[in-house]
Amino acid sequence: MDEFNKKHLGKIAAYAATIDWHSKRHLGCMSEIMTILIYYHYSHYKNFKHYYLEYVSKELKKDFPTLVSYDRFIWYIPMAFLPMFCFHLHRCKSSIRTGIYFIDSTKIEACHPKRVHQHKVFKGLADWGKTSTGWFYGIKIHLIINNLGQVVQTCFTTGSCSDTNIATLFYLLKDLSGWVFGDKGYLMNEAKMAFVEYDNEVDFFAKPRNNAKKKSAKDTPLEAQKMAKKRPLIETVIGIQKMVMDLEHTRHRNPINAFTHSLAAMCAYSFYQRKPKVSIASPLELRQYCPPIAA
Repeated sequence: MDEFNKKHLGKIAAYAATIDWHSKRHLGCMSEIMTILIYYHYSHYKNFKHYYLEYVSKELKKDFPTLVSYDRFIWYIPMAFLPMFCFHLHRCKSSIRTGIYFIDSTKIEACHPKRVHQHKVFKGLADWGKTSTGWFYGIKIHLIINNLGQVVQTCFTTGSCSDTNIATLFYLLKDLSGWVFGDKGYLMNEAKMAFVEYDNEVDFFAKPRNNAKKKSAKDTPLEAQKMAKKRPLIETVIGIQKMVMDLEHTRHRNPINAFTHSLAAMCAYSFYQRKPKVSIASPLELRQYCPPIAA
């Protein structure tokens, strides 16, 4: 974490000139803030205030010599949003490109549906949406993982955004090539499918509906049919992020803090040692993402 900040925090400061990131005190403090936010998701605490006052302030005092008070730490959290977002992108870009990916989305509820009329924290950001479990008010997180359980790309949208939204799919798939497997929510017409499978870089497979006419087995390779049955892997990953990493809760009082908390949860998952994965009989060429070099 500290190495990442020393390397990239100066570049981040160019986009956030109003914050004095260049100070050594801020540099050390920012690494500590991000570490504490990420480590929270490995603790048994479900309340950040109790975690900070009862565990960090007492047990980790020797590891963080410049530790500040809880109120001051809460004041620092919005400053950590941009570095946390960049660190999350860095972890996603470090994921191995295996050529086999699974795509899905999950809801992040802003509040109980009966309290929407008085909810103010996510006003203008959250919206009504519907999933297989019913209606909700909040936002969506769209994500793609590889067969090793590593998160390759994520995207935050409003709750009303469809899984087949072209802008969202383009953002998620723009640097990938290989097979992508989704559920019934990713069924698309021919025009959208042609856009998604641009330059034949991506082969997109969505689970057909029960009343839909099934494709011929000749249209789908045998290996792809086998991997399509492993699509629930991404649901397991989402379950770990929500149940173990505490990705979702409705006690936020600031939208920036809420997004920082969600990014910290996904960064914490990237360090998770026991990721679920699917082994493949004939492994494809494993490669890490290499950004294009400007001419």
